Amino acid sequence: MSRCRVVACGALAGIFVWTGQASAGWIIDQVMKGGGEGARQQVLLQANRMKTLMLGEDGAPFAAFILDLNAETITQVDYKGKHYISTTVQQFGQMIQGVQQAMSGEMVEVMKQMQEQMKDMPPEQRKMMEEMMRSRMPKTGPAPQDCVEPKVELKKTGQQATIAGYPAVRYDVLADGKLESELWLASGITAWREMDSQKLQRFASEMAKLVPRCGSVKGQHGFRRDDPAWKLVSEGYPVRTVHRSDGGVTMEVVKAESRSIPAAEFQPPAGFVRKTLREMMEHQ
Repeated sequence: MSRCRVVACGALAGIFVWTGQASAGWIIDQVMKGGGEGARQQVLLQANRMKTLMLGEDGAPFAAFILDLNAETITQVDYKGKHYISTTVQQFGQMIQGVQQAMSGEMVEVMKQMQEQMKDMPPEQRKMMEEMMRSRMPKTGPAPQDCVEPKVELKKTGQQATIAGYPAVRYDVLADGKLESELWLASGITAWREMDSQKLQRFASEMAKLVPRCGSVKGQHGFRRDDPAWKLVSEGYPVRTVHRSDGGVTMEVVKAESRSIPAAEFQPPAGFVRKTLREMMEHQ
């Protein structure tokens, strides 16, 4: 499940786009630093298709997330297992929700079985076991009626830097007045012009249904179509993103080049077996 989340989280982070006409295509290499992470990614964009490759230390891919806005499909590839899933955006959202509900139901059943086994325990021992069980249960976020979105603001700073060979300008993202993240944008990387904004908005609407508007993790407020950061799309591609609220985790571009990409790059590798989402998650 963790790899699915990583790839999904990588694709959602990449939805920082601007409308425009398709050009030669872009290949962008980026790395994650801090927070105990050392992940490497390669993002390919061309003609309304985006592929995010997750790379191992040896440079070989272990997972990929492919979005095709023209076909309105999502394909997720497991290179080690040599299998993949491919479905429409709407079906992907429905399947994710179904799996989440199933996992929640399994946890409830386990709790019931444990309580049945503890009914004959001495009161003090039973209380201790119940406390232990509660501590291991996943934390849930606030109820929708109690959820209050933070006020998110953008502030352009005077800082500039050259990152991966491209001049970039820093913007700060503030949540309720507190610095949450930094966005360093390079206008020289026009990769997001490969993506049609209207088609992407439909994709964003479906993905927004999978993420609570108030996350249970500090600094994680859910995926928001109304995020002010969307106002920066005309400024360029984010060559460095520093998430202050997550302990200083940084995603930084190390190489970006514009060139034609073969159509086969946006298809599952030949010989890989197609599976359902549930089957694929069972292999994580």
